Parts: sequence; C-alpha cells; structure tokens
Amino acid sequence: MKLYHVSKSRSTRILWLLEELGLEYDCEAMPFGPEALQSPDYLAINAFGKVPALIDGPVTMAESVAIVQYILDRYADGALEPDRDAPEYGKFLQWLEFGEATLMGPVANIMLHGQFLPEAERDSRSLERNRKTLSAYLGVLDEELADHKYLVGNDFTAADIVVGYGIFALKLFREMPTGFANVENWFERLSARPAYQKATAA
Repeated sequence: MKLYHVSKSRSTRILWLLEELGLEYDCEAMPFGPEALQSPDYLAINAFGKVPALIDGPVTMAESVAIVQYILDRYADGALEPDRDAPEYGKFLQWLEFGEATLMGPVANIMLHGQFLPEAERDSRSLERNRKTLSAYLGVLDEELADHKYLVGNDFTAADIVVGYGIFALKLFREMPTGFANVENWFERLSARPAYQKATAA
C-alpha cells in the first residue's frame, strides 16, 4: 500500500490506523498547497486534489473514512472494530461516520473563519454559529464517554481514530473549547498510544 499524506491533515487518520494494525506501507509525504496537490501527476491519482489517497495494487481510493473501512475489511482480521454480529457494531458505524460527516463540518468552518481565510473574508457570525454547533456535538460526545473508556465501550476501535482526529485538529489550532472533561480524558488515552504519536508527528 502507498499512502499520500500531508502532515496533520485527514490523512493522519490513515497513517494512525496503519500503525495500529502494524501493516507495511509506503508513505509519500506531500507539502500542503496547490503546487503538489493540484499537479497533473497527483490529480491523476486523486482528481479532487486532496489527501488522503491510497493505492493498494489495482485499487486507488480517496476519502479518509472510506479508506479506513477498506483497510478494516481487507487487512484487519476483525481488529479495531466490534464483531459484525454484535449489537455494538451499529454504534461503531455511527461514530465512525460522525467523525467526518458531522464533527468535521463545524471544525472546518471554525478553522476557515477563525484562522485560515484572509481577515476581510472571515464571517464572525459563521464562526460563532459553528462554535455553538461544535459545543453541542462535544456535549453529546462527552456524555457518551461518561461511563466507558472509548466510543464503543472499553475497547479502542477505528471509530476512536476517526473522531479523535477531529479533536487533534481542534487542539492543534487552539480551538478546543473547555468544559468537556470526559472528552479530554478520552483524548489523553488516545494521545498516549504509540501509533497516534507516530502518525501525528509525521
């Protein structure tokens, strides 16, 4: 497998997963910006001009959560997910998709209007609206983590990787709101994992 990766981006999820599973892979580290991501060579791999992209033999994929599911299906041999006949499997899928489909919406908008866009293009109303939305989502997450160590009971799964990346991004850009002790404790457990440390350092 070959992973195309930009440091601290969503491709961190894939790097983290590969490290947790102990799989062999090649990682092509790319600079963030149009010169690399919009180059004809890279657009031939991922027409969206984003990371991650994964090449595995005849398979070429984009979209981080889809890649996570592909790797689990093909290479994990049941690791990092509940048994598919167990009732917990539905919750696992819910949180796996939440990490991108729900959580990353306000996270991305907070980054845009709080830091990335030129000052004249930032929308303070959008920023505050997304901060409120984020706090509501984190409240649900905090309640979910009140009685167990990870998102799906007391076993670490790939759902923790996908959602954990969103918290990593908030902390990286100093946008993580206070008042969510269970989320903080959970993230401390995640950040102590060697695979997390290797993936987020790359």
